Amino acid sequence: MMEFLKRIYRRQQAAPPERSLALRRWVCLASLPPLLAIAWVGYLWGPALFAIALLVGGHYYSWRAAQSEKANRFVRLAIFVALHLAVLWMFAGLFIGAALPQAQFALYAQAITAFDLRRRGNLFSSLGLSLLVLYVAATLSRDYSFFVFILAFVALALAVFFQAEIEDGRHDAQGARLKVLSPSLALGPWELGFRGLRGSSLALGSWSLGFGIFSFLVFAFTPHFAGRPLIPPFSINLPIPRGVTSQIVNPAMPLVQINGWSDQKGDYYYGFDTQLDLRYRGGLSDAIVMYVRSPAWSYWRSHSYDTYNGHAWSQSEASITTLNRWRSLSFDVTSEAEAQGEEIVQSYYIVRDQPNLLFAAYRPAEVYINAQELSVDAGIGLRVSQPLKAGTTYTIVSRRPNFSEEKLRAASGVYPSDIAARYLQLPDTISPRVRDLAQRLTATSSTAYDKASTLRDYLLTLPYDFFPPPQPPNSETVDNFLFVDRRGVCEQYATALAVMLRSLGIPSRVVAGYGAGEYNTFSGYYTVRASDAHAWNEVYFPGYGWVPFDATPGWKPSPYPTQVQRWIFSGALDSLPALPWGSWASAGAALAGAALGPLSLLLVPLALILLFFLARYLWRAAHRSRPARFPSIDLDPNRRRILAAYRAGQKRLKRYRARAETPREFARRLARDDWSELTTAVEQAAYRVTPPSAGLAQRVQELLSRIRRR
Repeated sequence: MMEFLKRIYRRQQAAPPERSLALRRWVCLASLPPLLAIAWVGYLWGPALFAIALLVGGHYYSWRAAQSEKANRFVRLAIFVALHLAVLWMFAGLFIGAALPQAQFALYAQAITAFDLRRRGNLFSSLGLSLLVLYVAATLSRDYSFFVFILAFVALALAVFFQAEIEDGRHDAQGARLKVLSPSLALGPWELGFRGLRGSSLALGSWSLGFGIFSFLVFAFTPHFAGRPLIPPFSINLPIPRGVTSQIVNPAMPLVQINGWSDQKGDYYYGFDTQLDLRYRGGLSDAIVMYVRSPAWSYWRSHSYDTYNGHAWSQSEASITTLNRWRSLSFDVTSEAEAQGEEIVQSYYIVRDQPNLLFAAYRPAEVYINAQELSVDAGIGLRVSQPLKAGTTYTIVSRRPNFSEEKLRAASGVYPSDIAARYLQLPDTISPRVRDLAQRLTATSSTAYDKASTLRDYLLTLPYDFFPPPQPPNSETVDNFLFVDRRGVCEQYATALAVMLRSLGIPSRVVAGYGAGEYNTFSGYYTVRASDAHAWNEVYFPGYGWVPFDATPGWKPSPYPTQVQRWIFSGALDSLPALPWGSWASAGAALAGAALGPLSLLLVPLALILLFFLARYLWRAAHRSRPARFPSIDLDPNRRRILAAYRAGQKRLKRYRARAETPREFARRLARDDWSELTTAVEQAAYRVTPPSAGLAQRVQELLSRIRRR
């Protein structure tokens, strides 16, 4: 193996330097979309712009250094040191709470290595590193806008391989001209490129494109199982300290809650509190509060209430249980014995400050979070000591039991004493007509499941109202909701279902949290907004535990554990043969809107670059259109090569011939033997009628190489 690696290393060192400026430009351009993608999805504009400046400077230096046969060892040492400093910064950033230190390292590594791209293999390796940077951006992407960066990278990568073929063809064509003294001068650079195709880089480009398409098809049409990750995502910054209490701390909760509707939309939910007052209703904005990566649709549950007093819910049991760590940064969640079933893993990325509650797909079994202490309340609600800050990441492993209708109908109606004592409580203010309505609606239902379903279906017929009237003083919420207003918000539907079920002797409780949010098929994330905050019910079934029910119109009536998403296109054909044209149009509009930002980010610099090249092309075309003053000199390739080598030699020596100085006088001033021979060749190319031979042009190239080495 070592011998094989040594052979590869010697082969790379033997490869000639890549002196094509055009190829380097395309590689540099292809490196930009991944860097911009990280800036876009991670809001790392400062580090990204700094990395882009370094990248462009590195490519320019590599091109200048490739004109020499030997590499600068001091530059390589500096690259080695810079990469290690970038690694140290990444580890330091993990502990000081820097923004995405891993992504910043990917940016800096791409830029630093650009200073040592001497050979074509190095350029292709840089392109592969860009693909890794794009993968880092993909792990952070949470919407369809990332697809724009993928398309831009693929298009520019193909342009790199295409330009490499042109360079190969030009090299072969030049080699042919050295052998044949009558070259065809009518061929352009693109035609020369295709005349001498080698096929190596074309094969590499074709293989890469085919492999990418094959990988996508395998990913799209192969089942994906929701396994436990080797390293669950969680924040590695300052840990959440100890001191968990039974008090729920909502960082945005107003100090004064007014009876009725508040037309001011905020980013908090008044249900995230120790008490849920049904007389107060606050508006919610559409601001994004978190992203959730989960293989299954679910409500993101935070906590529950068990005690009702006629206008508010609270938790009767104030004590909490501290959970045990069984591994570093990992906690075991103690839950009821019925919490068995399929395991799913969710990762939560907090965007806006949240209360000191951990959201989870019910039922949580393990928690990965950087906290010194984690507790659980009597209603299986997870608590930390302080509100969750924006940027916090944690992972929950949940159990997804199978709540089938047949099994729930067959469940026993005998409830444990502790469950009945806590979850059948009702205040004396419950009116007889509320109890009578529950009895009348469930008269033909024989099981607890059928009764819960019947009451839920009845409540679903009542219209939802974002602006319900204020609750009259000294009134009971459920009575007023069912017989006076007959419309309301989710907390009133959940309260009505819980009260009517309890009046029938069926344990029930009100639960708070977030709805699933908007699922993004491309990124695999659920986008959860403040307006997704919700309240629903859980009904107890012996042998199965607490089962979710939702009586609010517009939400899932039976939010049972849904099927785990194992396939990116699973369910894509569920709507056939009916074609949802409206949904497709909305999805297309949303996709176009999401792509507009990154498109402008890519197209504006691209337009400026194209304008620059267009102006340069027009300027050169204007000069080419002028008739040649000396056609025999201007058009002969060997004359042009010799004169170009003469100019390159002056540039290398940083000494230039004066305007009034002849080449011979300049050679005497330099006093160099190699330059005297080069001057003789230049005089022949400039003044002799007979064109110089290809051998003389080759000799001039050797002299130029010798001058560069010195």
